Amino acid sequence: MPGREHEIPLRLVQNQPAMAPALLESLGFDIPHHTEAVNTSSVLTNCDPRELNSDGAVLLRDGDRNVLAIVVERQNGRDAEKRLTWPAYLTTLHTRLECPTMLVVLCPTDALARWCAAPIRTGHPGFDLAPLTIGPSAMPLIVDGERARELPELAVLSARAHGDDDPRTLNAVVEALNNTASRNRAFYYDYVLAGLNEAARKELEGLMSVETYQWQSDFARKYVGIGREEGREEGRVVEATRNVVSILQARGFSLPEATRERIESCTDLETLEKWVPLAVTADRPEDLFD
Repeated sequence: MPGREHEIPLRLVQNQPAMAPALLESLGFDIPHHTEAVNTSSVLTNCDPRELNSDGAVLLRDGDRNVLAIVVERQNGRDAEKRLTWPAYLTTLHTRLECPTMLVVLCPTDALARWCAAPIRTGHPGFDLAPLTIGPSAMPLIVDGERARELPELAVLSARAHGDDDPRTLNAVVEALNNTASRNRAFYYDYVLAGLNEAARKELEGLMSVETYQWQSDFARKYVGIGREEGREEGRVVEATRNVVSILQARGFSLPEATRERIESCTDLETLEKWVPLAVTADRPEDLFD
């Protein structure tokens, strides 16, 4: 079952779809002009009975025109079978949205990023996929406060990847936390803090103190004493959501987009925990909501 290390980077992209083109830009790719970046369905099933679900998918639009679709995967280990599905993700999404498609794989280590980047040979001449991968060293370095406020979620990943060696990223993530939705602040902070070494963790905790930083919001005051529990509860919500979806899929149900969206948009832990056992016995996914 995927855990927090798998889910949190994906939640950051879901919360801020504009991260997907920003990650591609960091790899040196030109991004087409677009007026919005929105999450699109990550269910990439074709007529094969096997259901294909990517970890995430973002669609860039220019007005009413689709200009680029980006599949976002989080890979925590070497999984040769998973790699075989990636070309299918791109071709299926290309067929559905009728626009160019690209794949970005987020990896916790540079060694895994190199492994994931190896070309996937399909056998057809010229039809090989070389996945675009981002490990810690390739993660964009966000040290500018203005950039951090513009894309707080990217600043979170930057601080997680570079915070041990570059304290500027810690200053930037403080700016980012002060400019993101209040429901995400404790969760994001807890994620960054958990990935830092002891020295960097103390540095960030010092920056977060009310005496050190002139907060424009009440985040720091609210976080003291309760923030860690809020972060843990957010993690439990993510895990419970994943459990409900995984159980239903393991039982052979194909989730309609509206049903999946209703499950994944639920943030009430008590409700999600009631849905987990119901997912085991329900005759159909919609019975969860009765």
